[in-house]
Amino acid sequence: GGRASVFRDKGFTYDAGPTILTAPFLLDELFALAGKKTSDYVQIVPCKPFYRIAWHDGQSFEYTGNQSEMEAQVRHHFPNDLEGYRRFVGETHAIFQKAFVELADQPFSSFTDMLRVAPDLIRLRSDRSVWQMASRHVKAQRLREVLSFHPLLVGGNPFQSSSIYAMIHYLEREWGVHFAMGGTGALVHALVKLLEDLGGTLRLNSPVDELLVENGAAAGVRLRSGEILRAKVVVSNADVANFYQKKVPAAARRKWSDRKLDKMRY
Repeated sequence: GGRASVFRDKGFTYDAGPTILTAPFLLDELFALAGKKTSDYVQIVPCKPFYRIAWHDGQSFEYTGNQSEMEAQVRHHFPNDLEGYRRFVGETHAIFQKAFVELADQPFSSFTDMLRVAPDLIRLRSDRSVWQMASRHVKAQRLREVLSFHPLLVGGNPFQSSSIYAMIHYLEREWGVHFAMGGTGALVHALVKLLEDLGGTLRLNSPVDELLVENGAAAGVRLRSGEILRAKVVVSNADVANFYQKKVPAAARRKWSDRKLDKMRY
């Protein structure tokens, strides 16, 4: 969605989106599947502190993954909220265990799949926002901001995003916060080089006009230029509803008609 893009101005390169990595082992697994090492393609370094959160009046908070250091910061800036902060950490650990460790790699392709985890989501109060969860534990406005800003990194709103996102607080503790030297663009270039080293070809500025469907299965794509690329497998990482409506022929998606998609909330 453009979050990994960069722009350049007057000799400087800027990341257009979040610049940090919170689960670098996922990249390591990807490169390992190709028989490669991440470090041969891009240098990834840990950040300390993870973040420095600053306010207009000069107050700042050094956000780290160390419990003692974090408690010292809370004790210094928000002494009345120390116990509440500890309770918040305990709840984020429970969410992390369920939402990431147990469920992150599980498919949710049917209503039955969702029903299976519904009791856990209800128990974890995923209906609350991250802000509401933080506010339940701590009273200081600025500490609430410190504990609820993570949805901003993915374009979310802390006042609306599910409290499931609070798991990032504990995920960062588990694997740290890292930075790709050269910015997000360096990571993108590393992935492109890996693709090319494996014999793949990256084609830019080649918009897809239509998904080709034969005998009920994807058979390739037709580009805006008119060129047809046939394939045994077609993978799309575009917005699902948008892709279905604009790229998949209506006759091939009777179950997902425009009328049905227009009524859905996403």
